[in-house]
Amino acid sequence: MDRHHFERVASTYRNVRNTDPDVIDAIVSSISREDHTIDIAEIACGSGRYSVLITARLARGLRLFCCDYSGAMLAECTRFMSRGGASSHIYYCQLDANAIPFVDSSFDAVVTLNAVHLFDLGRFVAEAARVLRPGGSLCIYTRTPEQNERTIWGQHFPGFTVRETRLYRRELLEGSVVRVTELELEGVREFKHARTESPESLLNRARNFHYSTFALYPSDEFERAMTVFAEKLAQLSVDGKIEHTAENILVLARRK
Repeated sequence: MDRHHFERVASTYRNVRNTDPDVIDAIVSSISREDHTIDIAEIACGSGRYSVLITARLARGLRLFCCDYSGAMLAECTRFMSRGGASSHIYYCQLDANAIPFVDSSFDAVVTLNAVHLFDLGRFVAEAARVLRPGGSLCIYTRTPEQNERTIWGQHFPGFTVRETRLYRRELLEGSVVRVTELELEGVREFKHARTESPESLLNRARNFHYSTFALYPSDEFERAMTVFAEKLAQLSVDGKIEHTAENILVLARRK
């Protein structure tokens, strides 16, 4: 499902997903900068909405490897980054996050944002540790099942938390780092982002499958859930707007 889903939504994905710049600031501040080029692998870069922020924050001396399993997503990322005048030191790699095809000690940071639930957690963390240089950072930005339950989707879109079983609990994320002897867990940061959107904007996100969770529904069940969700949004709306909160965590680890 996941591969075909991302092939279908590649052209619209960047426009229907929220992007949180503050997490990039946190990630950049965690990366050790010496007087050399900084090599970063962004795993599951998607259509490049975070890639462009990374290049803006670390313009000088950056080599960014935008990596994704989906060829369509990678093509969209390439087009987007090129339109933005991105540096020539941007590379695009189609790969499996569970078997990263780079040699040992290649990167100063391995970053993944809102995608680790699509990976085999243990294999990914072990691979990330292998390709990190000593002192390099592993940065995992994601949402836990508990946080998912508190989203507007988890609270009001029928079956959303039942369908979404792929998210990792915080203790599993921390444990995946602790089990790799080459890594040291530096900490976990929590983020809360207040959103204000119109009911139509939220419905449009669901219609365009901005979460792959929606692709887990049979089509008839999805349409029924959309009807119920639209009715609930009408009840929640105040002056045509709905306020809600999105929560995420950032797991930071360092290669010893």
